[in-house]
Amino acid sequence: MERRTRTTGEEWFMSAHDAMGKKVVNPEGDDLGEIADMRLAFPTGQVKYMVLKHGGVLGVGGKRFAVPPEALAYHPGDKVFVVNIDKHRLDESSGFDEGNWPREADWNLIRTGRPTTEPPSKEEAEAIARSKTPPPEVVTTERVETRERPR
Repeated sequence: MERRTRTTGEEWFMSAHDAMGKKVVNPEGDDLGEIADMRLAFPTGQVKYMVLKHGGVLGVGGKRFAVPPEALAYHPGDKVFVVNIDKHRLDESSGFDEGNWPREADWNLIRTGRPTTEPPSKEEAEAIARSKTPPPEVVTTERVETRERPR
């Protein structure tokens, strides 16, 4: 039996203090705001969501959004978090109030793909049609054998 393992890189850590105030952009490079806080769940100690503060002037005002930590990617070279959210969606949404924090992250903010009204580009269509195995640095294969124990 074969098992494929995707290599995602080394695990690394960031302190909450270092995450606070970091700029957040989308893949298009639009400035979405900054990480203003996070919500922890106990007794598990799990980070439920990061608080994205969007808009406002000189730190006053602005809207808060509960962004799933799994949806954020940190780019250390640029010192920014990247998340797949449309800036216009944040502009049009109300976010949450400081006195009424949500229990869960808002996954509805995250774009999961291109709009369905747009057909895929030629390159995307060709990539979908290909059934090519990923390069070896992405996929490793290991063989797992099962044997009876000697008695």
